[in-house]
Amino acid sequence: MNRNQKWTGALLAAALLFGAGAGSAEFAAAASSKAAPAVQAPAAFNLKLNGKQLARKALAGQEGSLVPLAAIRDGLGLKVSYEPKTKTYQITRGNISVKLVPSGYGTVQTVINGAKSYTGYEWVNKQGYNYVSVHLLTDSLGYRAGWDNATKTVNLVPLQLNNMKVTVQTLSQSDKVTNIQIEYPVISGLTNAEVQQQINKRFKDWADAYLQDSLKRSKDLGPGPQGAKNEFDMNYLVTYNRNGYISFRMLNYDYTGGAHGMSGLEGITIRLSDGKQIELANLLKANPDYLKVVDKTVAAKLKKDPGYFGGFTTAGDKPDFYLKDDGIVVFFQLYEYLPYAAGFPEYYIPFSALLPNGASPFEEQ
Repeated sequence: MNRNQKWTGALLAAALLFGAGAGSAEFAAAASSKAAPAVQAPAAFNLKLNGKQLARKALAGQEGSLVPLAAIRDGLGLKVSYEPKTKTYQITRGNISVKLVPSGYGTVQTVINGAKSYTGYEWVNKQGYNYVSVHLLTDSLGYRAGWDNATKTVNLVPLQLNNMKVTVQTLSQSDKVTNIQIEYPVISGLTNAEVQQQINKRFKDWADAYLQDSLKRSKDLGPGPQGAKNEFDMNYLVTYNRNGYISFRMLNYDYTGGAHGMSGLEGITIRLSDGKQIELANLLKANPDYLKVVDKTVAAKLKKDPGYFGGFTTAGDKPDFYLKDDGIVVFFQLYEYLPYAAGFPEYYIPFSALLPNGASPFEEQ
């Protein structure tokens, strides 16, 4: 391959990665060098990293700001690549690698360290450049996003993550009446090997139990109408991985006939120093009345929902939750208070509303 061919190939790869505009002089100059609240902003606005102005602008999207892939690479310093065969993108920060799979309908699906995520993120190409929702950075890559209305600026702050890695392990089984696909997390990199083994055994046992239960249920039910198979799927999402704690949103989906399947949601939060599964009372013990705050917040949000069935009085002594950003997400199951089409009722409550000033949920329990 001659020099001109190599340069043409490089421009083509850049165009596929960052958009058609990546072959422009602007790109050449740069090359040398569910969930947080949506950001309300004008069509194009400033983008900063730790308060330092970045060269590229962000855009306003349908559900918050959109960050150009070129800024993620050049401004944030993350590794961004494109795979022509699969037409997918990859963003890597430390122990986290996120594959982006564009749908062709203005969204991308993600695969995080091998684990499929069913969270779709807004994705657009404007003036030849590809942009992705800032929520991808805050949900999966350990960033906080803040909005300064006075200067029309989104400021991205990289957060310190736990020095460990979460990868996926799969279990699958298929027969004449059953399809089962299970993804469960495997932790590596902890300094305490015994705790690491304990955590991993818990998830392995949990996956095995779901597999066996699904096989039994499918056998008892038999094939569906027209011989349709029973489907059982389980996956997870890491929602928090800081301050010595890790939190998971565990989702299962079962289809055994009927108009639609049914899903179940579970939250698991683990303290990495000893492998203990943490309850909300452990985190919020500095406020003996935290349940009153939870109940008041949930009741107010449910009452604003036009689909609310009524009947909520309390989230109970042990609310279902997972950690997210600088707070918790309290959730309920399908049909519990809202119709199926509304999905799981999930309500974010910041620690600032739950704890006294200066109190930390992550003090040694």
